[in-house]
Amino acid sequence: MTAIIPGVCSALTQVVVDSLKKIGVKTVTEFVTGDVESFAQRCTIPYKDLVAIRRVLLAQHSAYPVLGHEAYSSACSSLAFFSTGVESLDMILDGGLYTGEVTEVAGEIAAGKTQLCLSSAACVSCQQRVVYVDTCGAFSAERVIEMLQIQGYTQNPEEVMSRIRCFQPHDIFTLFSVLEDVRVQLVKQTDSFYSGLKLLVVDSVTSVIYPVLGGQQMDGHGLMVQLGRTLKMLAVEFSIAVLVSNNVVFGVDGQRVASLGRTWSHVPHTRIIIEKTGRSQHRKALVVKSSRLVTPVSTSFTIPSLEPDS
Repeated sequence: MTAIIPGVCSALTQVVVDSLKKIGVKTVTEFVTGDVESFAQRCTIPYKDLVAIRRVLLAQHSAYPVLGHEAYSSACSSLAFFSTGVESLDMILDGGLYTGEVTEVAGEIAAGKTQLCLSSAACVSCQQRVVYVDTCGAFSAERVIEMLQIQGYTQNPEEVMSRIRCFQPHDIFTLFSVLEDVRVQLVKQTDSFYSGLKLLVVDSVTSVIYPVLGGQQMDGHGLMVQLGRTLKMLAVEFSIAVLVSNNVVFGVDGQRVASLGRTWSHVPHTRIIIEKTGRSQHRKALVVKSSRLVTPVSTSFTIPSLEPDS
């Protein structure tokens, strides 16, 4: 369920949000399905303000039918794809990372998930803007510049790095704040950086979701659902490519499967499982889910490095 947050409209201030929380109204669903008159009597918020807030929330969170040809025309006009920096992986992804989609790369520790995120950010930042959300402290500007050199780009490294903004939230609530700020900037367009934003990277989702899946299971599950919905909304509504990394666990048959369970499995449009092979820099990538491709399909690739492979 989506939490009520301030700033959606002028009447929905932090004071209003706090007042609603005191009477047990914390989510959009609880607010729009409740009795507005009762809310006004139980807290100090004017009735007319509550009605105005309810109208805005209904407009933002209700589903409206769209004609098929309109949806198709809109998708075609905004469709683009960007290289991951790994040619063989781009081939099985039908070009790379697509705008309007959430692509997930899952693997064990040191399988190369972060390297793929950095490689994708390096490629896209040569022409477009990138927001890199680093939840596990693995972002390396030096590694991004190294990948640019490997891929043969001759642009000024400082100029390229100026097209990447890195945020480092270490809990899910700070992550929500970062994503909401990105959404607001994309809507307002007061910061020229966001007018060219085409890639949002979250490395990794598990770092912030695992801690809230402890004792209060339902609260953690709700936060996970809200995060998935937020990422898909940003991808679809603003025509950006979203790349997230995830861990893997072993399924009942011993195969590696992405973690976070069945509910999260509906979030990514494309899911890639990567794993180590025999040599140090060599990896295997298996596309196990895609809304556009016939799956499964696999390829081998080498993590880009200036060092010779051992």
